[in-house]
Amino acid sequence: MAGIGSSHRRWWSAGVVVAVAVAAFLVVPALLPGPERPAVTAVAVGSAEPPTWDEVLALRDGLAADAVAAVDYPLDAATLAAVPTAPGPYTPLGRIQIDAIGLDVQYAAGVHPSVLERGPGHWPGTAAAGQAGNAVISGHRTTYTAPFGDLDLLVAGDTITVQDTAGSAVTFRVTDTTVVPESEYREFVLREPADPTARRLTLFACAPKGDRTHRIVVRALAEEGG
Repeated sequence: MAGIGSSHRRWWSAGVVVAVAVAAFLVVPALLPGPERPAVTAVAVGSAEPPTWDEVLALRDGLAADAVAAVDYPLDAATLAAVPTAPGPYTPLGRIQIDAIGLDVQYAAGVHPSVLERGPGHWPGTAAAGQAGNAVISGHRTTYTAPFGDLDLLVAGDTITVQDTAGSAVTFRVTDTTVVPESEYREFVLREPADPTARRLTLFACAPKGDRTHRIVVRALAEEGG
């Protein structure tokens, strides 16, 4: 009986070694950096083989793209993939007031979904509202607080007042409203004014309402002395 027990222990130990080796083969390559691998676009359903690291990454990216497509976020999946997507603290920058559509709402820094769920967001890297350049602010039209639901009602000459957290306000006057295809909106909304001293405000949201095939873009210029 003692001999049988010893043999059993040897087989058991060998089994553990093999199991650990297999686990290391499957897991370690996924955790350690390695050479660039070809992209994988699908994982076979019901496959007995564990997914490769490339397949896991492809699934992650696909889920992220689906999440973005499900609602009217102003950023598409390609843009989100190019910038950090982890939200920072919610940082209010001031208020936007548009009497023509009865809007008086707080806006904050950033265009991460967690910001836009609470109200308009200022596109990072663009000018601060009232400073020389193009201040870009985005918001939802039909979801969450839907602050920009009525952007389509604005006409040339309507006023937009942007107030910072210190109470200083700048008044802008609408110059034009444009609807552009989704594939072209980033270049359009981020375009700087021809006059480098001009103070432009750009508000944009998805169009038509409840869809995101286009963007409605309202541009305004700061009034002199305002």
